[in-house]
Amino acid sequence: MKRILVTGSTGTLGRPVAALLASLGHDVRGLSRRPGAAHQGDLATGAGLDAALDGVDSVVHCASDTRGFGRTDIAATRNLLDAAARAGNPHIVFVSIVGVDRIPYPYYRVKLDAEGLIEAYGGTILRATQFHEFVLAGARLAARLPLIPAPDVPVQPISTRDVAARLAELVDRPVPGRADDLGGPEVLHAPDLFRAYRDRIGSRRRVVPVRLPGAAFRAFRNGEHLTPAHRSGGERWSDFLGGTAVER
Repeated sequence: MKRILVTGSTGTLGRPVAALLASLGHDVRGLSRRPGAAHQGDLATGAGLDAALDGVDSVVHCASDTRGFGRTDIAATRNLLDAAARAGNPHIVFVSIVGVDRIPYPYYRVKLDAEGLIEAYGGTILRATQFHEFVLAGARLAARLPLIPAPDVPVQPISTRDVAARLAELVDRPVPGRADDLGGPEVLHAPDLFRAYRDRIGSRRRVVPVRLPGAAFRAFRNGEHLTPAHRSGGERWSDFLGGTAVER
């Protein structure tokens, strides 16, 4: 049994990661900014991190300022690593995104810079493709419009449970530096994913493939965010969508 700190433990990925590690018998600490939390801490300021990391064997770093496009992620990662060094250098596994070194998208640049910090510390980096939940959020937002715009790009969606399983393996059997990328079991066309969601909610609105200008979108169209050689054998988009509550 290991004592493991999970940052972002209430988030889309952090929640299944914490649950899986606990089910495997580990002593899991979830880092939270919420007052009254058992392990309260603020990555952006570093407050409470020393106490949260005390006696920890491993850290799974899932937290990210997605709403702010990673605005605080570099400071947060530095604060975490500084506190980890003071706590005896527990192993750290960091979750990143496939293609961050090939796609000139601002949030991806932040993730790539954070990877550099993790690598210098001696931690493990796992890049994964887009989560099912991320694709679903985009489809839900687009389906509110009279016509449903969908980015004209390939997508390799993956279950957060499958990512959590790989992270648990990396906690037990650390890989120095960057582990093999992890992608979903199939590469699909984003408009087709959006059509599947439209059909799931019983809408008749037309899905319109959209092409945007710029180097970042061109890189997405070229599949720089995919890893077909490293497909997981896990949950497919259709299975995920079939088990998701309908929300218009």
